[in-house]
Amino acid sequence: MQRASFAIAIGALAACHTPPPQLQLAFAGLPSQVCPSTDCAMVPMTCPTVMSIRIFDPANPSSQYLSQCALVAPQHGNMCALAGVDLESTPIPVRDLEVQVALYPATEIQSDPMKPGALLCPTTVEYSAATGFPVEQAQSPTPALGGYAFYHPGDQSVVVTLGCTDLGSLNESCTVSNQERVTATVKDFSTGLFVSGGSQGVADRLLVLVGEPSMVGDQFVLTPGETRPLDRTGEGPPVVWELDVDLPFHKYVCLEVLEDDAQSTATLRCRNATASKSLDLSGAWLAKAELTKILLALGLSGFPEGGLTLGMVVDSVGRPVAGAVVSAGSGTVEYLSEQGSSFGAGATASNGIFVSRDAAFGTEFSTGGAGESTGIGGLVTGRITVVILLASPPAP
Repeated sequence: MQRASFAIAIGALAACHTPPPQLQLAFAGLPSQVCPSTDCAMVPMTCPTVMSIRIFDPANPSSQYLSQCALVAPQHGNMCALAGVDLESTPIPVRDLEVQVALYPATEIQSDPMKPGALLCPTTVEYSAATGFPVEQAQSPTPALGGYAFYHPGDQSVVVTLGCTDLGSLNESCTVSNQERVTATVKDFSTGLFVSGGSQGVADRLLVLVGEPSMVGDQFVLTPGETRPLDRTGEGPPVVWELDVDLPFHKYVCLEVLEDDAQSTATLRCRNATASKSLDLSGAWLAKAELTKILLALGLSGFPEGGLTLGMVVDSVGRPVAGAVVSAGSGTVEYLSEQGSSFGAGATASNGIFVSRDAAFGTEFSTGGAGESTGIGGLVTGRITVVILLASPPAP
């Protein structure tokens, strides 16, 4: 078997009482599970990918010293994106160890129900003793690429050569056969009214995009390559943005609204993705002055880099509701005071506003009770994730 001559250093492992070895990746040549090239730049990766890295005692596979499941966003369309993965810092014992690396389409990997924002990679993968590559069709999901190697005390590096078991499944996982028609409107967060066009309105200053955040490392991000700008189709009212979109939406679909101002912060309003030929989305615009008030009430001098969830509870005609208690699937909820000067526990004031500083993206917020409404929020780097909840009607 021809081994790859090109390796990617993706991080260092912390060893106990020995110099830490480098974990490197390479790509298989002939004759088995051959990759298009041994050069990472020539091996395509065009869809979001999940990399599983496991280090354990080969005599006792249940004794794991590292089990990492990391989302890798496609960059430049090739496997060199794997170089951006930071390994978790963890001690490894001075003994013979097995190192397994497997890549999966992101669409095949589920979220970890016990760890919000984390992914749950398969922990048992069958590898061929003859080739070192995954046994095809031996497990579900089957790795698109995979391989294993052994670490021996004193090794300066561990090179895991990946066989291209089913590279096509990886790069076809985000393709779509049909475009979806996205139609969008935008409301002023503070007033609940549609933004207007013309000289007195803000619609002319807005860029409206659609996309889905992805996890990079331990944070959710929304990159330009993961969005499509919508076209404004008229003056309204309401002003409408539309586009036939070629993006796949795996779990969520978000409308991003960004004002043409160097100091503005983009907002996201997200919902669960559904298979559909058309999507009607609603976004939120937040005036810079209003955001400044929110940040001051939070005791912040600037927008938090990791993001912020901002929400409002409203009634059936869009008016803010006092006395509503918001629950979140993860993280904590704080409420803006009646005076608008601070945030604390309890319930909404007459402004109906709440925030979460720590909920992971994908968190479901709700008002609880019969007829509850829910919304998707959580942290996305550099964004305000907006959640609008309908107040639950009083119990009969």
